[in-house]
Amino acid sequence: MQSGSYLPSLGTRVSLTCIGLLLLFFGILGMGLSTELQVLRADQRIDSLAQLVREQDAADAELRRLRLAIGDATRAVERGEAVAPERLQALRDDAGRFASGDALSAVATMPESPAAVRDGIARTRAGARVFGMQATALLDAAERDGASVKAGMPAFLDALKTLESSRTATRQSLVEALQQATAQSLWLGRRGVISTAFAALVALLFTIGLAVWLRRRVMVPIVHFAGSLRRLSAGQQIDQVAGVDRQDELGMLARGLVTMGRAMEERRRIEAQVEFLAHHDPLTGLANRLLFEERLARTLAGGAPCALLAIDLDGFKGVNDTLGHAAGDAVLRRMAAVLIAASSSADTVARMGGDEFAIIHPLPGGAIDAAALVDRIFALAAGETAEPSARFSIGVALAPLHATQGDELYSCADIALYRAKADGRNRARLYDGGMDEERRQRRWMAHELRDALNRGQMHVVFQPIANCATGTIVGYEALARWTHPALGAVSPAVFVPVAEENGLMGEIGDWILEEALAVASGWPATQGIAVNLSPEQLRDPALAARLLGLARAHRIAAHRIEVEVTEGVVIDEREVVVANLRALQSAGVGVVMDDFGTGCSSLSSLQQFGFNKIKIDRSFVANMRDDRASRSIVRATIGLGRSLDMLVVAEGVETEEQMRMLRAEGCAQVQGYLVGAPAKLTGAVAVTAAG
Repeated sequence: MQSGSYLPSLGTRVSLTCIGLLLLFFGILGMGLSTELQVLRADQRIDSLAQLVREQDAADAELRRLRLAIGDATRAVERGEAVAPERLQALRDDAGRFASGDALSAVATMPESPAAVRDGIARTRAGARVFGMQATALLDAAERDGASVKAGMPAFLDALKTLESSRTATRQSLVEALQQATAQSLWLGRRGVISTAFAALVALLFTIGLAVWLRRRVMVPIVHFAGSLRRLSAGQQIDQVAGVDRQDELGMLARGLVTMGRAMEERRRIEAQVEFLAHHDPLTGLANRLLFEERLARTLAGGAPCALLAIDLDGFKGVNDTLGHAAGDAVLRRMAAVLIAASSSADTVARMGGDEFAIIHPLPGGAIDAAALVDRIFALAAGETAEPSARFSIGVALAPLHATQGDELYSCADIALYRAKADGRNRARLYDGGMDEERRQRRWMAHELRDALNRGQMHVVFQPIANCATGTIVGYEALARWTHPALGAVSPAVFVPVAEENGLMGEIGDWILEEALAVASGWPATQGIAVNLSPEQLRDPALAARLLGLARAHRIAAHRIEVEVTEGVVIDEREVVVANLRALQSAGVGVVMDDFGTGCSSLSSLQQFGFNKIKIDRSFVANMRDDRASRSIVRATIGLGRSLDMLVVAEGVETEEQMRMLRAEGCAQVQGYLVGAPAKLTGAVAVTAAG
């Protein structure tokens, strides 16, 4: 092909040629399918005729059996022997069934069946009916006396001979039809093979011609382009590409190769960036979870001892909630720099997600190396002067001492991290077997807790809520208590987290709701009842309808009921949760934010959902007298509730001094041991506080 030749129809030519080839192939396919259909129909006819032959054979066997049985019975009668009436009746029944059932297959009467077959079947049916009638008449005569048998025997034998003759003729017709159908099927098959072979030969010649044309007009130029592509793939530059001055499609391809070569360098740069992002955290530049797991598996497979550090930032969520995500990102970058500075080049420092980090640290010198790394991390973190500050909680697990598999080793480090947080945060803990024992204890407690309701080990107590100014009891909060036969009274602070971890709070919460409303149904209409709703309950779309149904069943007005939810549920902002709370509020149920100020609460959450009441956490009330910050938080919360038209309840009120301070701040309601301890209520309820 000469350079500069103008072939505007190259693509059209190839397309039309390919379409012609496809049409030829479809024609061959249609021819084959047509032949196959004809052969299939012939085979079906053969199968139908073969089925008729089999049915004819079965009917012949039945006729022989019936003939012999009737002959035995009639001869016995002629000899004067007694024949049981039941036997004669059975033979009559068989003769009747034979006369009515000798129709062969319904295929015999189909229009495509040979006429000789259909006529023979018709004669056989008529002969079978005559035979059946003569056999019945002969058996009736045999039942009367032997002389009658002899008189009726000629007619019976004539009918039998006629039937056998017609059956023989019918069988001959079937055999001839079967031979004809077989011959036709073979002929159709041969014709189909010859036709298909001829069409395939034509298609082969057409394909060869197309291949030669494509090679001369298309493939040779493309081979030259392929060489250029190989050089590009090998990272080599291409200065010249033959055919760039052509005005057809191949010329466009040549010019495209030139453009591709110019873009190769840019693509390599982008690929390197994508590869980095696939294995690294874009915010901190640390290894991500994928790269961390690969390196951990490779390290453990090598058998060398190493330490795995699971690391969390203490108080990071508070930074995000109060200062915004930009400040949180800055803290993450600073703390990542601390971890990198504390680690060596042999370590793998990874961000696992959120505020979770992890380090794989080789241990050429044993466990003391891991302790030295932890000390460096805490020392560098303590030297951070930038605000907001952050600290680390660290869990450490050693391989192969604690585990030899990646998942198990990380789980051990995570358990140790959980212990570090439980011990006060900003510290490190090394995994030991006792932590595993604690985990087993929690699993055992979860098992016991599953059956606690059925065993009657749980009961509901009620703690009064009083008007802060007058001391009048305005309602009670329902609280769950668990008395285990071996453990005794189990604190809610112990069993509630276990229930939440194992998905048991839904069942327990529903039981508390039922019990609390049943007890409150006997109280004066001025007394309210407050129940805590777990996140699991609030995620149930049917919660609101179920609670309101219980209220109606116990004849408790909706405005007497309050549901307390934690701050985390509000922040979660699931659609189902919000829909449940909205439905309850619309019906008149009060919605209370519990433990305000201890979690992730913010003004935005109070603004987004119109709570009816706020409960100040007991930790602030307990420290009011000696801690100015706690007193300021209490005062600010009361003022906030007043400005938002929300009642404020102070929890954990235990002294008269606390009560006086709350009254001075204008707190609406109080709850605590000064007002009354949680107790079972079986009779009348108090109307004034105990204190």
